[in-house]
Amino acid sequence: MKEKNKRTLYECSHAQVYGERIRCRKGHMLLTRTEDGGIATSRLARGEPLAYGVCQDCPDFDCMGPPVPAEEKGWLKKKGAI
Repeated sequence: MKEKNKRTLYECSHAQVYGERIRCRKGHMLLTRTEDGGIATSRLARGEPLAYGVCQDCPDFDCMGPPVPAEEKGWLKKKGAI
């Protein structure tokens, strides 16, 4: 049985960068343990999956296109600055 593809912030048009944080423009809490519900942009820089539970059944999820291939995620690995 094939596992369902997970929704990621790479695909959702409501994922917005605010300074050093990524938050949901619709107000959904990506991480409940953070004050603003957002995540650090450093996760994006490292190319982490960014597939959060809240996104999986989100009624506001607005897919911008196909999933981003793993080799195109992050930029720190490409420069050797992990």
